[in-house]
Amino acid sequence: MAQYMMGIRVPDVQQVSVPGGSPAYIPVWTPPPATPAPTATPASTNDNSSTGDTGLSQAELDAANNKAAMDRQLQQQQYERETRRRAVTDTVKALFSQYGLASLADKITEYATLDYSADAIAIMLRQTPEYKQRFPAMEALSAKGRALSEAEYIDYERTAAQLEQRYGFPTGLLSNSVTDLLTNEVSAAELNDRAILSSAASIEAPEDVRTQMRDYYGIDQGGLAAYFLDPDKAVPLLEKQYASSLIGTEALRQGVGIDVTGAEDLQGFGVTQDQARQGFGQVASMGAFSQGRGDVVSQQQLISGTFQQNEESLKAIERAQKARTGRFQGGGSYASSQQGVGGLGSAATR
Repeated sequence: MAQYMMGIRVPDVQQVSVPGGSPAYIPVWTPPPATPAPTATPASTNDNSSTGDTGLSQAELDAANNKAAMDRQLQQQQYERETRRRAVTDTVKALFSQYGLASLADKITEYATLDYSADAIAIMLRQTPEYKQRFPAMEALSAKGRALSEAEYIDYERTAAQLEQRYGFPTGLLSNSVTDLLTNEVSAAELNDRAILSSAASIEAPEDVRTQMRDYYGIDQGGLAAYFLDPDKAVPLLEKQYASSLIGTEALRQGVGIDVTGAEDLQGFGVTQDQARQGFGQVASMGAFSQGRGDVVSQQQLISGTFQQNEESLKAIERAQKARTGRFQGGGSYASSQQGVGGLGSAATR
């Protein structure tokens, strides 16, 4: 059975599109049939004061027709207004439900009743405490002149959760940091880079690498992941520290001691982990050049000569090698078992 609201028939629903979401359904408001205006019948020949058998004069009939037309016009306007209100209400409710803000439904209905447009209602809803609690980084980004839609915000949250799962981070490590990450303008691409770096440093890295990170930079092993995901630290700095720790680790594996400054110098020179492994192997093999009497070289000279082809260091190494070659002339045991200067190469340029 058809239903009426405020004199308006509401029989069916109609599907409408919702921006960025699923279809919504709104009532189709149909006005009831209008009451026809009174019509005149042929006038009696014996009565000039009335029109037809209605007993109405022409003036009264015209007035009745005008009133009926005005009633139909008002009814049509009311129908269009209610239809528009319903469409706005259902559209905005569907959209904000996708944001997890179904609790704003009453406010949406209230604003729609006051004939605000969907866009105007959305602007007003963004000022509510509920919205600010749901999207806490929005206000900070707006103050920086950065525009971010709710859909982009939600996509970022999903990316954080996916990275958290993919790399085996503790639950909440990334997803609970979305506000700080967005406020510090860490893009989704940069967040992915940080996650990869953090995974390599805190999960995949051998124990001695993590130990070197602690010794060089004071990073507790349990906090490595959070350290590399910290939005206050620039990615280039994190990459430098991690690469320097790898270089220092390779030195220790070859029995060569190197401090954080020396490791960072080699990292800045372009030395990779593989090159560090080869180069420190050569430095270790020439360790005897740093001992004994006469011409000796320091470990730093061995390192700078090996990796950076430093001219002064290479000359010092050559003098030490010649001194020992002369000392062991005849036996040849040292000369035949140790690499000379000719065996050195720049690990950074291979």
